[in-house]
Amino acid sequence: DCREILLPTMTEQLKYHLERQEDLEACCQLLSNILEVLYKKDVGPTQRHVQIIMEKLLRTVNRTVISMGRDSELIV
Repeated sequence: DCREILLPTMTEQLKYHLERQEDLEACCQLLSNILEVLYKKDVGPTQRHVQIIMEKLLRTVNRTVISMGRDSELIV
């Protein structure tokens, strides 16, 4: 139930900071942590939540990665 409230807020904040290229390391860490939790087997149904993230953030994440270039320490 908490994810229903928190996930839209978190994705909007992540999108805001990624579009402005602010605190990229923190954004990467937060998105990684969210996805790690959603891929655990004991957290209930997550397909809808992953879909929300993909719809709201995939384009922004792709653009951010492209603009960073290969020299960025955040790209592994």
